[in-house]
Amino acid sequence: MSLPLSIMVAAVVALAGPLPAAPLDGAQLSPASPDLGRQVLAAGDGWASADGGTTGGSGAAPGNVHEVSTRDELAAAVAGNEPKIVYVKQGFNANTAPDGSAITCEDYATGGYSLEAYLAAFDPAQWTGPAAGPLEDARKASSAKQRERVRVNVGSNTTIVGVGDVQLTGFTLNIDNVDNVIVRNLHISDAYDCFPGWNGDTWKTEWDNVVVSGSTHVWLDHLTLDDGETADAAQPRYFGELFLRHDGLLDVVRQADLVTISWSRLVGHDKSLLWGNGDGATADRGKLRVTLHHNELVDLEQRAPRVRFGQAHVYNNVYRVTDPGHYQYSWGAGVESSIIARNNTFELAEGVPAAQIIRNFGGTGIDESGTWVNGRQVNVLDAYNAANPEAALAPEVSGAAGPHLRIEPAPAARERVSREAGSGQGS
Repeated sequence: MSLPLSIMVAAVVALAGPLPAAPLDGAQLSPASPDLGRQVLAAGDGWASADGGTTGGSGAAPGNVHEVSTRDELAAAVAGNEPKIVYVKQGFNANTAPDGSAITCEDYATGGYSLEAYLAAFDPAQWTGPAAGPLEDARKASSAKQRERVRVNVGSNTTIVGVGDVQLTGFTLNIDNVDNVIVRNLHISDAYDCFPGWNGDTWKTEWDNVVVSGSTHVWLDHLTLDDGETADAAQPRYFGELFLRHDGLLDVVRQADLVTISWSRLVGHDKSLLWGNGDGATADRGKLRVTLHHNELVDLEQRAPRVRFGQAHVYNNVYRVTDPGHYQYSWGAGVESSIIARNNTFELAEGVPAAQIIRNFGGTGIDESGTWVNGRQVNVLDAYNAANPEAALAPEVSGAAGPHLRIEPAPAARERVSREAGSGQGS
């Protein structure tokens, strides 16, 4: 339903962290206003500020300002391409029926699917290669039923704002082939896949907390993204492999472009930030320009980010690794990637060397400087190259950093990020 702006001004408190210096076209309130829905991305704030900037639904007419409290209200409010502001008033679970009752994995199952039958059919003792046939078809049909509930498609010219500290559980926020989207102050948790599929050697899952696919001008700010109460590392093993329940945490793929991710907290995930999803996806050349700044990344096992083709500017972030047994790397240099990393902080548990921060997946270089590791400045690329001479990376890349705000010294950024990153800040 429509929400008067006077109510929102009283209900929403401005987030901590830098605010836009001046409104872009379409903004109706000053950037210092506590109404987050009317704020826009500051000029120069990362790649999403390029080529016209990102204003989301800031210019929405009063009739296109909504508050939502259920999954169905959210899905309806964010649809379509007219300018709109959507205020999420309270937390809710995607796996919930309109009457409020929980929807279980068994409720989604169709076509004769059951996990017991699936495991029996595709046990490697009697089956070789990826799953195929009637039970695999039933798994896919069951997965499609879950997708209808958990994936919410966001239209162009949309701003989504959490009111207070609001958690959305079980969702995939799908920003697919649209333009001009802002998502702020939300805790998006546990994109749980009921129906992982066996591909012959590992379990393949489907859902990401947030996915930006083929879209442009996207600003994601003061989010918290995590796996909630479901830890993949605690899942059972079937066919000798973990029965994973999550895919990506925040993926940017399929020629998406001009994205800024700021002041967010990403916690406890395996395959976390994949930007570019195929070594052969040459259409991504010149796209996948993403800025990642002032974020707190805690116990992300890998991909923080892993980049193919894209131009990633990664600055003033704080990486915390507390569990050496579940840490692989942070910066993955993929095919034709350009990662420019400036003034980031790493707090690595004992036994994790600075050389492990980088991994080469067919890249040629990383432009890295100003990195602090466990309280001192370290040339991380030199450490990586010394430990991996057979896969050494050059200290330069072909891409550009793009527009950006002032880059702080890493220790100063660490203090601010520790206080201010994530959802619910200042509310």
